Amino acid sequence: MSVDRLGRIGSDVSVECATRLLEKNWPRSTLLTPADIGLGDRETAVAEFLGMVESLSDAGFLAYEALVFNSDGPMLVDATLTARGRAMLASEANRAN
Repeated sequence: MSVDRLGRIGSDVSVECATRLLEKNWPRSTLLTPADIGLGDRETAVAEFLGMVESLSDAGFLAYEALVFNSDGPMLVDATLTARGRAMLASEANRAN
């Protein structure tokens, strides 16, 4: 699966990891944290995670119930791909074949 177009809207590694995780869990929603998408506990993890969330949300590819900050860091509650996000991934997969 290619997520080139999604990768251009944010940090490509975190965007690709997030979209793959959300696609794998679809149609269920999931809890999403920086560690879930490979950012771990790097100093820049929170900023990269929030940038990825903002980019995917602004593009209409990501929906979530809440963005929560706690002592472990940020997390998205009930995150899922939107119909637009799923259509983009399907389009990219068809182009790759």
